[in-house]
Amino acid sequence: MLGWHIDSVVKCGLAGTIFFTWTDEWFTGGEEITDWAFGIVTRDRKPKKAFYAIEEKLGRSDSALPHGPLARAPFVSVIVCSYNGARTLAACLDSLDKLNYPEYEIILVDDGSADDTAYVAAQFPRVRYIHQSNHGLSHARNTGAAAAKGEVFAYTDSDCMADADWLYYLISTLVSGDYAGVGGPNITPPAQNWIQACVAAAPGGPSHVLLTDTIAEHIPGCNMAFYRWACKGVGGFDPEYHKAGDDVDFCWRIQQAGWVVGFSPTAIVWHYRRFTLRAFLKQQDGYGEAESLLRFKHLIFFGPTGTAKWRGQIYGTPRFSWFVNRTVIYHGIFGEGFFQSIYPTPQSDIAAYLSSIEWFALTIFLFGLGIFLPALRIVPYLMLGGTLCVAVSYMVRAPIEPKFDTVRARLLVMLLAFAQPLVRGFSRYFTWLRFKRTPANVIRRHEHLPERGRFAGSLNRRLFWSEQGRDRHYLLGAMFELLDEEGWRYSTDSGWNEWDIQIYGNFWWSIALQTVTEYHGGAKCLTRVRLRNRLVTTTVILNLIAASLLIYRQLNVSHVELWSIAAYVLFLLFLWTRARALKSRVAELVDAAALRAGLQRVTRKQKIAKPAAVAEPAPAINVTDPAAPNLPG
Repeated sequence: MLGWHIDSVVKCGLAGTIFFTWTDEWFTGGEEITDWAFGIVTRDRKPKKAFYAIEEKLGRSDSALPHGPLARAPFVSVIVCSYNGARTLAACLDSLDKLNYPEYEIILVDDGSADDTAYVAAQFPRVRYIHQSNHGLSHARNTGAAAAKGEVFAYTDSDCMADADWLYYLISTLVSGDYAGVGGPNITPPAQNWIQACVAAAPGGPSHVLLTDTIAEHIPGCNMAFYRWACKGVGGFDPEYHKAGDDVDFCWRIQQAGWVVGFSPTAIVWHYRRFTLRAFLKQQDGYGEAESLLRFKHLIFFGPTGTAKWRGQIYGTPRFSWFVNRTVIYHGIFGEGFFQSIYPTPQSDIAAYLSSIEWFALTIFLFGLGIFLPALRIVPYLMLGGTLCVAVSYMVRAPIEPKFDTVRARLLVMLLAFAQPLVRGFSRYFTWLRFKRTPANVIRRHEHLPERGRFAGSLNRRLFWSEQGRDRHYLLGAMFELLDEEGWRYSTDSGWNEWDIQIYGNFWWSIALQTVTEYHGGAKCLTRVRLRNRLVTTTVILNLIAASLLIYRQLNVSHVELWSIAAYVLFLLFLWTRARALKSRVAELVDAAALRAGLQRVTRKQKIAKPAAVAEPAPAINVTDPAAPNLPG
């Protein structure tokens, strides 16, 4: 068993282990304990079998555990992407040059840096230097993959320093199971000043999310490795992500493809956090933007406010919690337990809500409402007090390096804990609103439909007939082509939505498109399309504010003010015209997609429109009910 223990220590990359080597004489209450049989020798100091097992594993004079042989050692391409990262690049490349792994190459992709990145790279002859104009992080990762020769692509950042055994343990885990990729933790190196120590202790740093001890839901881009076939299988990194989020998107697509991402706790990189407060806040702004972009593509993984819904456990710095949520030490019944819990206090959902931008926005709104309603003035103060309590709680629990742990450092951590969710949330919402709107010139553009393809009628529903078995999937495929060609913003059904496509239109409205196909024998099928207007968040907020002010005004005057009611009615009329214009444009888009897919439009008068590809007029269909199960052709 001790032999197995040593093998596990080597395999898992532990820092070390401890053995009871001798059987000591010891006393309790003045009585000698004679039935104590720990150790690798007997009471009279004769070696047990365990002694020879340890001797075989460790040797007599060297207690350093040797690395076990890898089951397989594929050639690895280590890819570093850098943008103006010369400050830490030399330490990064130096650490990669000393990795304990048989065969690997180092590729540095310079994403249009304006600093001394090229000069630093020239100091390392082993590094393959690639320069490109600034296209963003994802594009740089793809550039490195295109130039790589290895079977495995290992990624890290220019502000990281890899442990000497980093690649050894990554590959050891990767080849030990049915994994498409693997990642490890990133740890903050010792801070250089008190500002950096506070930033390292602040919330919002990159961390991994684990489903089990060995399977990850997400691994940070600064410490991950994937097989070439896996990268090719999901199409590489999405170049839409310029600052962050590319690693989250990549991991989710890997898992959606049915593959597994492993986790190696000893494949460590030392990752510098931001050196200045401005850089930290800019990083959080980028994270918020990335969350918003991810929400378009992976709607199922996000809640209604745009925050990610992780299935696994997030590891990293302490989460938001209350003073009363103290860490509990397990000591066993009557204090006779051997072990204590090392798990951190779980995230408090209430504390997370009180520190969110939604809560802060509601607080500001109630402050404004309190101007008109004095009875409400105490409420926003209590709400702000709750937010400050959460920040103070985080300040008390934050792990700051001892030599920088001062009163001003604690106060700065409290400020960062207060500001971080607001900066990230603000960026998330405004990126969502910006990307949620389709450009106005796209909405104003019209489809080139033949005259016989234009119909009047309800904008809410469309009916399409096919005798060639072309069902709704053909229509949806043509819709996706048109949406992409023209530059529309949209989301697709993730499997949990009641719509097929949600099309984001103007500042006020979006459109939800639903389809269903009825099969009428053989290849005959009727496809129904329904279009529904959906309110955008800004529309709801502005209506609530306008309605609140209108009601307050009417309650505090002696007569009905028709001008204020008329103004609000005109606003509602404006919203209705915008909704109808957008729905009309989307209905036109559906008709164009149907023509492209070879479907024939059925009007309210139960006639089939002639498709553009048909030279002769199509015969009319005489139907009393288009929903009838036996629709004649």
